[in-house]
Parts: sequence; C-alpha cells; structure tokens
Amino acid sequence: MQSQLASHAEALTLIPTSLSELETLARNLQLLTHHVDRAKVALASRMEADIAALQAGKISTSRTRFRSVEERLSQVMHISPAEVRRWLTVARAITPVESVDGDVAIAHPFVRDAFQSGAVGVDAAARIITSLGNLQAPIKQISENDDEAAVMTDRIESGLIETAETGTPAAVGRAIKVWEARIDSMGVLPSEEVRQQYQGAFYQGKKFGFHQWLMRVDDLQHEVFLTAIAPEVNPRTKNHELKDAAVGDEPLEPAATARDENGKAVEPPKDKRSLGQKRLDGAIHALTVGLQTGKFSIHGGYQPQVMVNIDHESLERDLKASDRLFRSDAVHSGPINPRVIRQLACNADLLPVVLGSGSQVVDAGNRARLFSAEQRKILYARDRGCTFPGCQTVMDKCQAHHVHEYSRGGVTTLENAALVCSFHHHVVHETEWTIDMRSGVPFWKPPLAVDPNQRLLRNVFFHPEKPEQLALTV
Repeated sequence: MQSQLASHAEALTLIPTSLSELETLARNLQLLTHHVDRAKVALASRMEADIAALQAGKISTSRTRFRSVEERLSQVMHISPAEVRRWLTVARAITPVESVDGDVAIAHPFVRDAFQSGAVGVDAAARIITSLGNLQAPIKQISENDDEAAVMTDRIESGLIETAETGTPAAVGRAIKVWEARIDSMGVLPSEEVRQQYQGAFYQGKKFGFHQWLMRVDDLQHEVFLTAIAPEVNPRTKNHELKDAAVGDEPLEPAATARDENGKAVEPPKDKRSLGQKRLDGAIHALTVGLQTGKFSIHGGYQPQVMVNIDHESLERDLKASDRLFRSDAVHSGPINPRVIRQLACNADLLPVVLGSGSQVVDAGNRARLFSAEQRKILYARDRGCTFPGCQTVMDKCQAHHVHEYSRGGVTTLENAALVCSFHHHVVHETEWTIDMRSGVPFWKPPLAVDPNQRLLRNVFFHPEKPEQLALTV
C-alpha cells in the first residue's frame, strides 16, 4: 500500500497528467483511503477488546495506564478522541454479535455492506449510525410493534446509504433532517427515552469570545424560560403618559426620562441590544436572583456561588497593554479576563488569602461583604432603579456599582455608589461611559463619539420631579 501511495504521489508531482487522469487518480486514492479506514476500524475494535480484557484481569495482572482505547490511540496517533470514537461506532455497528439464543446478528447490515465494499467511508458510516441511534426512540413511539419499527429503521438506513454512495456529505445531512422532520410530524411526544437522547443543555465550545450552548427543552421548561426572560424582551411601555380620565383626551407628551446637569430634557441613549442579548440578560438575571436569594439546592455543603480567583496586582492594575503573567480564573470556566472579575467585585464577598512562594497559605482574612444591607436600602431609596439615562430597569434587578472601582482603591460609601442593571454594569466597565457623582447624585458622562460636548446625563424615569429641582450648582 505504501508503494501504491508513493507512486500516486510521484504521478501527481513529477508526471504530466490530464484532468481525466487526475480524476482516475482521485478515485484510486479514495479506494486506498477506504482500505485504510477499514484497517483503522479493525484496529480500534481489537484494541478496545484487549484493553477491556486487561482491565478485567483476564490477560495479564498488570494494569494499562490508559483508561480507554480513545485515550490510547489519540496519544499514539496524535489524533482527537472523537475520531477514534467514530471508528469504534462503526466497529460496533458492523461486528456480528451472538445473542443468548445463539443467533448471530449485525446491528446495521446496510452500513456494513457499503463500508466493507468501500462505497462509504468511516465518517459517513459513523454519521448514519449515530443518526439512526438517535431516531430509535421516536421510531418505536410511532410504530405499533418492534417489527414495524425494524422495517422503518431498515428503510431509513438503506436510503441514507444510497445517498452517501451517490451524493456528498451535505446531501446525507439533508436526508437525515428530512427523516427527522417526517418522523416528528407523526406526533412524537417527549417520552423518557426520547428525553434521554435529545433533552438537555449541550456545551459547543467558544467562538469569538463567547461560550456557545445548545438547549433542547420540553414545553413546560420552555414556558419557564420564556417567563424568566419576559421582563427583558417585552416592548417598553410609554412612560408617564398623562391622560384626563374624565374628558378622555389623548395622552399628553410623555415626560422626559433623561435630563442633563442643568435639568434640560434630552433624548436618552437607545437600547441597542439585540433580541438575543435581551433574552440572555433575562435568563442570567433569573439565575443571579436564585444565587443571591439562596434558593438553589445545596452544593458541596454550601449554597452555589460564582467563585473566581485573582491575584491582588492583577485586580488593581490595567492589563490591556501588558504581557505579564497573572492569576485570573473561575472555578468552572477556567481562565477569565480580569476586567470581568473587577465587575464582579462590585457585589462580591472578598476573602483575602496570602500565599507563600510555594503557594502555601500564609494567612487568610475574614470574608467581607462590600455594600451592606443598610447601604443598599438607602441606595434603593435614592436611585430607585438603574441610573443610566432612560433605563427603566427597576431596583430589584440592579447591582450596586463602585463609581471609583473597588479594585482601584474605591471606598464602599453611598457617595461612591450607583445602582446599575446588569447590561449597563457591563457598559460602565467595558466602554468609555463613566459616572460622575455630583452632590451625591450619579450622572453619566457619554464618550466623545456619542456626545462631543460630553454633557452629564441623569436618569429621571424614576424621578419625575420638576426639572428645576434637578438642576445642579457646580
């Protein structure tokens, strides 16, 4: 086989060839690839059996240092465990299995014939096998008996194999989706078996700085989710519409929701969040409330908490233009941007720990809550809600923010505090919007790109007092 591959490589690099000859070479290479695929599947199957025997102590008293064939082959061949799992998926599906009655059966005979003949590769075979496995519970639910379910399974398998033999992987994917839609249209209900195969929250990695999750929920869970996000996604109502109920006049001009430092009405900044961002903010708020109120189930002897670690120097200094090493990580997510932890520090319990050169604990302080309950009550009375101009988020959905950051030496006083919603908490930490305290009142200062004059703005949605009462004497 090596000599065949070498001759093909030589023909491609040294010998002039026509397009038709290149197509012939491509088919020959694909055939060789199928031979290699069959060898890989056989190798994975044999190694799985040997490792299982070693672990059971049937072959040797020594223990293998590898927990699985996926782990061993991924290290030996420098490939991903997922690729090895595909080989094993095919091996288990095409290997004859003897039942307790002595009958020998093959789980996927159509896949076996196509794979052994070289008509279908290992990737396509594994994809078809996995899809058929996922469809088994729905198929059984819409079938009257096991025989009818087996007939439908064979029909789907043979159809997918035919598509794989004559089409592209994209065509196979479309055919799978067509069958899923057809079966779903027959009235599949979320039985326990279907739930086990489909329901759940699935992590799909990180892209462009965002973690991706896929959720599959039933009707009740969907309703709970929609209820949790409803306050964020519902269209905002007209603010302070005044109407003479006796006369039935049209509503008067809505009251201003933002004013500058002189009490003049100004147009508040627009909420530029997408619908998807609003849904996420609503869900995160619901989870945050659950964490803060202690209503979640006990985990490890404590109420669940978001826990992060950061060294004191990283907490205080700006790391934007620095390549120095730092400690900044979360328990579940791993490394995390220090700016995110600075935002958490506004409402966190801080536990100072002094570590020695060998990371041993030298000293540990007492846990300190930043803003006290009494301070928060006074903040609620003063701000009544988010202080960002025009924001209508009520106070129970807001967080106490240090105007001069706590991590930069800011003190925990009412004169250095402002209520902000989760979204605008991100804004003040991650953009050039800043907060200025004037006479004990928080005003927001827009970036130059938003307002070249950088007029100070106050949210008056929760303060419908007369404009002259809001004017400042600077």
